[in-house]
Amino acid sequence: MVLADPANVWCMAQDAIEPALIYAGAIEHVVGRDAVARSTDGGRSWADITPPLAREEEIWAIAASPAVKDQVFIGTSHARLMRSDDAGRSFHECDGFLKISGRDKWTFPPPPHIPHVRSIAFDPIRPQSIYAGVEEGGIFRSRDGGKSFEPLNSGLYRDVHTVATDRREATHLYATTGRGFYRSGDGGKSWRQVADGIDRPYTVPMIANAAEGETIFIAAAAGPPPMWSVGPVGADAAIYRSVDRGGSFEQIAVEQGLGRGMVMRMRPDPERSGFFAVSNSGAVLRLSEDGAHAVPIAEKLPPAYDLAIIP
Repeated sequence: MVLADPANVWCMAQDAIEPALIYAGAIEHVVGRDAVARSTDGGRSWADITPPLAREEEIWAIAASPAVKDQVFIGTSHARLMRSDDAGRSFHECDGFLKISGRDKWTFPPPPHIPHVRSIAFDPIRPQSIYAGVEEGGIFRSRDGGKSFEPLNSGLYRDVHTVATDRREATHLYATTGRGFYRSGDGGKSWRQVADGIDRPYTVPMIANAAEGETIFIAAAAGPPPMWSVGPVGADAAIYRSVDRGGSFEQIAVEQGLGRGMVMRMRPDPERSGFFAVSNSGAVLRLSEDGAHAVPIAEKLPPAYDLAIIP
């Protein structure tokens, strides 16, 4: 386990070919210090690669292309999307994202109501197609590597936290939102909320196809983040599993409780068929393939929002 710089890391991404190449982004940083950093040695050292365009921005999402060498996207506050084709040495604005009709109505509940790109996902079959989830604005797809975008919001609650693609069925898309889990079976043309088996509304992280078959895991809290620190049971979080591509869910009873914390990110376990989960209470858990068995591998860390697994 390594610490990233900037210290207040919100999001991370690893290169698909070189796992020691890691990117990290911060949503709370001192102006003039790193907002985006890169490590080429598995997190032992870091270099500031914050583009001038993002010096005043918070970095809410980072995604490295699984198919295009050295391509990485960052999503920022003010709902901006930037792309690098040289492993973060330079970035350019995805101007098409700034031209989306209706973006002036995007918002965010807490003042000053600034929306942000919260999630970036790649099409598993067409690497030039990407999906950007905006909190709060919805989901938008680009078929040309970020040059132009189309909305995919019919039936979707637009407070989007995570958007994911199905690696086996390209027409299946999934989204976690502030009002539950949503599923599309037609490539995002329409969405349906799935409530079967989910008894907490505020869904955040998701991992699709974590195990063999059609398994999806999500984590949900009883309410939005302002309640996590003041409620009698904190976030009152739970992890849910679907074995039918998001058609229904069941809560899994992990042996290691989540305490007052909320699971903020899930990442596949490269050595086993399970996955890792990190919590804002400073815990890192390693979960089995079915999610029912959890082993704490770190506790009492500072609040953790993402992780990278170094082979």
